[in-house]
Amino acid sequence: MTDTRLQRLAAALVSRPLVYDLVQELAGQEKVARRLRAALAGMPHRRALDVGSAAGGFAFRLGVSPVCTDLDPRPLAALRRRRPGTRALVANAGALPFPDGAFDLVLCLAVLHHLDDPTLEAVVAELARISSGRVLVLEPLRNDARGVSRFLWRYDRGKHPRTRDQLLAALSGRMEVVESAEFAVYHQYLMCVMRPGRFRAASPGPRR
Repeated sequence: MTDTRLQRLAAALVSRPLVYDLVQELAGQEKVARRLRAALAGMPHRRALDVGSAAGGFAFRLGVSPVCTDLDPRPLAALRRRRPGTRALVANAGALPFPDGAFDLVLCLAVLHHLDDPTLEAVVAELARISSGRVLVLEPLRNDARGVSRFLWRYDRGKHPRTRDQLLAALSGRMEVVESAEFAVYHQYLMCVMRPGRFRAASPGPRR
């Protein structure tokens, strides 16, 4: 079987919510979650949003009960079955249906590598617009010097991996970096705690 066919098969399988959760578990999600929980310690999160949440497993591991949004209705349906009462809605991350400053914590976890550059710009603007407190971003990085990274990116559904510098440049155009850290759990990751601050004035208005 060719690499292209394997990649298509992997993408088709991972699109299923139960398979996606299993893949995330095997990929060391709990180890990554420990890092994120430490970063979240002391942050307000009474009004939290998880952008690109899939089935919401990551956020709930962090002790956060957010509004969950995703473009794909299937994982959100699985989330509602698994956690009745969870607030979950289908939404485009580049045009979120919330007013300015609606959330004191916005999570965007392993989402941005699925976006091309114009879409990334729109999504980062929306993250800044809807946050009145902090935005926590986690992204696997492109690092061609790491053999395991090159292998993982061959089969990842995200087709737009970025280097640390590329990612920080995209984020810092709209937000200020409060804290950042890099670590490796199979993938090499960048974690950023962002503050919209004065950058929020440059972002677009609320989307209807």
